Amino acid sequence: MIVTITPNPLLNYVLHLPSFPPDGPRRLPTLPWTVGGKGINVARLLKTLGRPAVAIGFGGGPNGDKIRQRLQDSGITARLIPTSGETRVGIDLVIDHPPAHHWWMENGSDLTPGEVLALVEEAERWRDRAGFVAMSGTLPGNGQTDLYRRLLECLHGSRAEIYLDARGAPLLEALAVGGFFVKHNRQEFSETFQADPFVDPGSNPAFGRLARSRVPGALITDGAGPALLWDPPHFHVLVPPCVRQVSSVGSGDAALAGFIYARTLGHPPLEAARWAMAAGAADACHAGPCEATFDEVATLLPQVATRRLP
Repeated sequence: MIVTITPNPLLNYVLHLPSFPPDGPRRLPTLPWTVGGKGINVARLLKTLGRPAVAIGFGGGPNGDKIRQRLQDSGITARLIPTSGETRVGIDLVIDHPPAHHWWMENGSDLTPGEVLALVEEAERWRDRAGFVAMSGTLPGNGQTDLYRRLLECLHGSRAEIYLDARGAPLLEALAVGGFFVKHNRQEFSETFQADPFVDPGSNPAFGRLARSRVPGALITDGAGPALLWDPPHFHVLVPPCVRQVSSVGSGDAALAGFIYARTLGHPPLEAARWAMAAGAADACHAGPCEATFDEVATLLPQVATRRLP
């Protein structure tokens, strides 16, 4: 069983237009929207790949109710803790010609101690049933930087492979517990550890710090550029397929979904990282996050090149 944890879900309006419209109003029956938030994105693509996940997170107010219903309609099992604050909203504007992508999103409302505790208790209920746990994304509001650490503490000793996609203080606090695989992009890693992971990674002290926290590996993506896999003690460069990008939003989440999918098949980290690159590239061809199909991912898989660093 796979569990994803999304502390900061998003009701995301997506406008995908062939060209930038002229001035003036536009009337639509409804504005198209999808459910965002990194862990939910991962769950969406895992379902497409044939590995359904339970999506845990928060959901507050009418936006939270709409998200619950949309996930149910999509066949994704969700356990969203009610919150006093309204679940945040985002807007994506994707233009085909000339290519442009603009997006805006709210930070999310602060959580109460009781809401945080309820999420930790919900995660603990799945502790002994999960083989894989993916915790992803920002934390709502301005506090609770210890949330991922607390979740890791409640999962400590479980048999699950645990993945964390977070940055800054929440990730650094989580390292006090450790034992999780890191999914990052290059900018996030550089900002968190004050070191570019792609520059002489074998001598980068950040990887030593991760090793001391019992981190078993890391996948660091860089948009359409090559990615770096740390599979101790080795480093590998992975070159993703060349595709016509529509939107990069959600591609990192798709990469994590591809990695976990391959791990459920028993593939070693390097092969799982190839699936990650194919999934991320396939997703970049879509306006919404994690909307790629299995066939699109599988078609791109043979185009992923790898090279082990000396």
